[in-house]
Amino acid sequence: MNPSEHVQRLLRTVPEHVRAAFLQNPKRALAECGVRVQEVPQLSSARGAGGMCDGLSLAGPRTVLYAATPDSRREHFTLAHEYAHLLVDADDDALGWLADQAEPGAEQERMCDEIASALLIPDAELAAVIGAGPITGQHLIELFTRTQASQIVCAIALAGRLTCAGAVVLTARATQTVVHATRVGPLPIYPTRDQPLPTGHPLRFLRPGAQICRESFWATPWGDRETFYLNAAATAVRTYSVIAVTDLWGAERLHLPASTAAPDARPSEQFSCRCGYAGRVTGWPCDDCGQLFCPRCKNCDCTRRASLTERCTQCTVHVARTNLIGGVCSNCR
Repeated sequence: MNPSEHVQRLLRTVPEHVRAAFLQNPKRALAECGVRVQEVPQLSSARGAGGMCDGLSLAGPRTVLYAATPDSRREHFTLAHEYAHLLVDADDDALGWLADQAEPGAEQERMCDEIASALLIPDAELAAVIGAGPITGQHLIELFTRTQASQIVCAIALAGRLTCAGAVVLTARATQTVVHATRVGPLPIYPTRDQPLPTGHPLRFLRPGAQICRESFWATPWGDRETFYLNAAATAVRTYSVIAVTDLWGAERLHLPASTAAPDARPSEQFSCRCGYAGRVTGWPCDDCGQLFCPRCKNCDCTRRASLTERCTQCTVHVARTNLIGGVCSNCR
């Protein structure tokens, strides 16, 4: 069973009236589940959604501690995320799956992020915004406007509808840095929180109200780079983008296959030459002697033999230089 299947199974254990309450008042929803909620102003657990969750769950006393964020939708995510931890911590199947993972802590956070986003954004809301898909950067703006969920929760929810490897990314226009990135599938290079936008990246030049859909890239600070397809929109404060390894939006008319070098069919072997060179040589042999050419002196056996002989001035036959006296071979003397 994969993590998304565990998420869906755990969500089915949440009563419908509790799920409905989460959309209006997460504190009341937790109370209906018998979970005690306590505000702790100085608390910051740095859990969930890349460290955007100011809360802590205690499974034994079924208590959620949280730091309030007035006038912000972030608090709703914190409460839903910590409730998700209570669900996972009480489920033997989910815990068993996590125990087999290379990074169980990170996998659990991603699982709880997904549960929290599903509690705060119903499938009907997602379907109303996305339609037949594929998801776009503009969908992220619309979902945030339509729901009471934070932008990060909207990004997590949209990422669940991404049909290939990629990421849903929020960036701050003022600082040109990544605010949040929900990654989907295996990616060798991907955006991370607080990472500056790569030099020359199209998101750096996207103006408020504008949208783009094109082939693009992502790069690490140390220079590694991968090609992605990009669909993005911008407001005055942030850019909202989807990057994908597949051109989901038909951004490019022509998709050429990646060029691959033909395998080298030339023979290769260990080689030593009278000029002193010794090592492996790869290349086509001489048509006459069948031997490889030395990479240092450029000779094959034919040219090596020729360099040791000279023509007799009497009979015009090539003989060893040591057989010549005054240009005449021993047969002509």
